[in-house]
Amino acid sequence: MTAVAGGDEAALAALIDRYAAGVHAYLLRHSGNREDADDLLQETWVRIARSAKSFDSARRFRSWLYGIATNLARDWFRRRLTKERALRTLAARPDTVPAADAVDRGELRARIAQLPENLRAVLLLRYYEGMSEAEMAESLEIPRGTVKSRLHAALRELRGGYGVSK
Repeated sequence: MTAVAGGDEAALAALIDRYAAGVHAYLLRHSGNREDADDLLQETWVRIARSAKSFDSARRFRSWLYGIATNLARDWFRRRLTKERALRTLAARPDTVPAADAVDRGELRARIAQLPENLRAVLLLRYYEGMSEAEMAESLEIPRGTVKSRLHAALRELRGGYGVSK
């Protein structure tokens, strides 16, 4: 990041090569749409380049990167919510929730997308990005205990929708 802050384009390209695929997959799971994920990824790298001089070298780059991506995804999701309230109405209908043994990936993705953003972020970082609680706390800039409680709440929400008690 020191090299990137100094204007070294090759250093930025090396970071993009190393992290872009993982961040894109994360953003795709957040947005559920490849075009939106592409846009969010591009904006993430623009923010990284613009903020390179303010990067705190005491932090892990990966956590900082995913923090930026998460914030962009959060803003995107808030904008999308105002346009897609109908999804929540559909999800609230009992006849649209499958039995626990009939859950498919599409339904799971839809249910994850319907979680409140703060719960969705910890769920995606943990189970799709494989981050530890400490990394998640650093990325989201929240206490580790908050990470644990949000993860528990997210899993409870998902299980509850499928009629699974524990």
